[in-house]
Amino acid sequence: MLPRSAKLVVVSMILLLVAGVPVWGQSWAGKGRVQGQIKDESGKPVAGATITLRKGNGQVDPKADGPKTIATDKNGKWSMLGLAGGDWGVLIEKQGYLASEGQIKVNEYAVAQPINITLKAPSQQQVQQAQAQQKDSPAALAKAALENGNNLLAQNKYAEARASYEEGMSKLEDKTLYPSIYRAIADSYYKEGKTDQAIDTLKKSLELAPDDPDTLKLIVTLLASSNREAEAKTYMAKLPQGTQMDPAIGLNVGIKAFNEGKMDAAMKEFNEVIAGNPNLADAYYYRAMVYLNKSQNPQAKADLQKLLELEPDSKFAKDAKEFLKELK
Repeated sequence: MLPRSAKLVVVSMILLLVAGVPVWGQSWAGKGRVQGQIKDESGKPVAGATITLRKGNGQVDPKADGPKTIATDKNGKWSMLGLAGGDWGVLIEKQGYLASEGQIKVNEYAVAQPINITLKAPSQQQVQQAQAQQKDSPAALAKAALENGNNLLAQNKYAEARASYEEGMSKLEDKTLYPSIYRAIADSYYKEGKTDQAIDTLKKSLELAPDDPDTLKLIVTLLASSNREAEAKTYMAKLPQGTQMDPAIGLNVGIKAFNEGKMDAAMKEFNEVIAGNPNLADAYYYRAMVYLNKSQNPQAKADLQKLLELEPDSKFAKDAKEFLKELK
């Protein structure tokens, strides 16, 4: 959108009483109506131009409390109901035209006269000025730095990529983009073989967005690959219900508990893996081993049979068959 430069002619408005019940709880609501038509310099209607009205005689702030922004129809016409009497600011915007802003006065007890506005196209000089301003804006500079970070990462220039990402972050006003940038920085650390730094970076991301599922899944995967399964489980618990994770993480946690002789903890892990992945043959083998250690032979037999049913050529198939012979 180009900068506001044209101004509306101040028009004395007369308003029509309208049927219907306005939102009286709003300070700007009343019984008034305004209407108008917007054309271009050739006299053609401008469709899709946005009309924003705000109570008062200051500059129009679209974020301030007020009626919803509306758009002109195919004939360039618009109307708005339910306005309180007094001074109103009007902002008219349409891509490719100069924004038009000015003041109107609303009278709640008389017939509204149409406001006819002509939107002007910017001059070549104004277009160039706007483009220059946009090029040097913080958002544009941030975008350039982040794109450069992506290019450097693709070239395996990890330290340079991180520096460029951090430069982009320093220029960003919108911090909602930070988690994705932190993930890219973590990726650079991981590809460089610095897993601990990657994990620490993801933790910084979670300080800003604790429930971000993409970051949570990444940190769980990295922790599990670093044999930090217990810590991985704490982050797994924070994932939204239904989020799919690599079942190998749960299996590894269960195997570790099994090797430490913690059969109840191992059983809990294998049960959770099977609940989320009922067709994962290996999980039934590991759970069968727990059942055998707990002398629950019927349950172990059922799991070994399930393993062979799901994957007859499993790497555990031979052992499973041997166990089943002994369990008869």
